Amino acid sequence: MEIVNLSAEPLGRLHSWLPHNLAAEKVVFLPDACPGKAPLPTGTAVLTHQPDWRRFAVSDCGCGMRLLRSQLEPEDLTRSEWDSLASELRKNKGKLGDLGGGNHFLDALAPYRGDNVHLLIHTGSRAESGHVDNLVDQPEAFDREFDRVVAWAHENRSAVHAAVERVLGPVELVMDLPHNTYQALPNGGAIIRKGSVRVEPGDLNIVPSHMAGDVALVRATEKVEEALFSLSHGTGRAMSRAECKPLAESYDFTALRERVVMPTDLQDSSLRTDGPFAYRDLDACLALLDGYVDEVERFAVVGYMGHL
Repeated sequence: MEIVNLSAEPLGRLHSWLPHNLAAEKVVFLPDACPGKAPLPTGTAVLTHQPDWRRFAVSDCGCGMRLLRSQLEPEDLTRSEWDSLASELRKNKGKLGDLGGGNHFLDALAPYRGDNVHLLIHTGSRAESGHVDNLVDQPEAFDREFDRVVAWAHENRSAVHAAVERVLGPVELVMDLPHNTYQALPNGGAIIRKGSVRVEPGDLNIVPSHMAGDVALVRATEKVEEALFSLSHGTGRAMSRAECKPLAESYDFTALRERVVMPTDLQDSSLRTDGPFAYRDLDACLALLDGYVDEVERFAVVGYMGHL
């Protein structure tokens, strides 16, 4: 097994995160690599030809990020509008347009160069993803259902997009990329991407850090081929959710709300496991991707909503 380590983690720890029954020719660990509930760690791309590879391709299938460019300037974004948008999304609970929980979010971003507020949507297939879990031993049925769920996740982001336009006015689609997918190979096997984006040289990708940190728009270079044409979808967790809770007790969420617009009725208790302290630093992660990406634009988070 060839390992490409673009993370800051030691190889021994990375090996311990891999399933014992995984037979892979190549595994890429990206800067956001971290273990989770899925069979594969987040922030990985895996090349494998083992016959039962589909059992490693489950969990939040089709989850992705959509970047929109609005006609607003940062000073145009009001708490009243942000509350209205949160209310619109709450109406979609359990349906298309449901932002969901966990680390899924909607950010308002202000570019350091330029005036147009951008909106970043991070959400996936919600409960739909679980429909593929029992089909891992039925390849044709699995593939059909997986494709359906990925399409559903895309439509879910489209429905959030539509809610944004209803409240904030016209927006332009910049990019929409899923990061929990597989790529079946002509000679059998697949490249499985868990929390990693499929890109070709020249493609754009967005890398957020946390609800108060910078976000980078990057462009893949030719070197991305060495990483199985895969890039990070964020900076990744620095600690588990359980480890976050004690830190949240002393974190100054009031100061955070003075810097970042949040829905009025979003409780601090909802943010305990996803606060800024939970995630890695953006610049440190971009340094690990040196040569694989060129930074195109950088944004500051000026609005956040999640856990609706």
